[in-house]
Amino acid sequence: MRNGYESLEIASSILALTKKVHSGSGVIRLLEHDPQLLTRRVQTLQALSSNRLVLGVGTGSPGPQPGRTVSALLQRLDDLKKAFGGFPQGIKPPEIYVAALKLGIAKRAAGKADGLLLNFCSPQHASKLVEAARTEGGEGIDFACYLKIFYSSQGLESAQRLMLQEFLNYDSTSQYHEMFVQDGTAREISLFRSNEGWKSGPFEVPKELPRVSLANPRTEELVQYVKSFRQAGVTLPVLYPYFPNSEDPRFKAETVKEIVKSL
Repeated sequence: MRNGYESLEIASSILALTKKVHSGSGVIRLLEHDPQLLTRRVQTLQALSSNRLVLGVGTGSPGPQPGRTVSALLQRLDDLKKAFGGFPQGIKPPEIYVAALKLGIAKRAAGKADGLLLNFCSPQHASKLVEAARTEGGEGIDFACYLKIFYSSQGLESAQRLMLQEFLNYDSTSQYHEMFVQDGTAREISLFRSNEGWKSGPFEVPKELPRVSLANPRTEELVQYVKSFRQAGVTLPVLYPYFPNSEDPRFKAETVKEIVKSL
């Protein structure tokens, strides 16, 4: 997020506090970074962490000419990889994951990255991207996917409202709206935008949305959910729990423990 914390600094703090844990940058908007400065920052993090950084990159908002933006991203990625190749002995280039929401970028980035990073999509959509990438030279790469799970100690409806609001937040950006159209969920999301009664009154979550995300899932639901993405070809499911801002820290800690235990 533009108004959030800087992800490389967060990764740096995680690496500093651990000895074996690998830490990723999430997705940085590569075209917004000075190439030389980013190269030095990555080299420093790799040197201080015994090569435990994972670098995620993306375009951010692709603008009115997404094809050109993707081309610029991939050219910058090529230049960055060449710069990483000049690191001193013992300092390795990081693994690089490219954010891919739709088929076009999945195909074009498949041969240039260690992995593709998918987000907020169904297993069916993920399967299409995996297949498209593999046909374009991405046979040996990882396919990671953020699996968003919403929790609330106030009960299922509270967690579902949190989930629906996040769908609407993402749908407000053009690249995610287009992905939701491809994924067959855009119409269902629009129903909640046009009728805000769900924020305070009764509502029903359309069956299409739990394919993408879950709210207060039972253990068996969570296990099956993760399994569905693995079956779709996602080699690195990245569970991403969400909580209300006011949530009790103890509930958060216990929930994360239960997630780890169940998987």
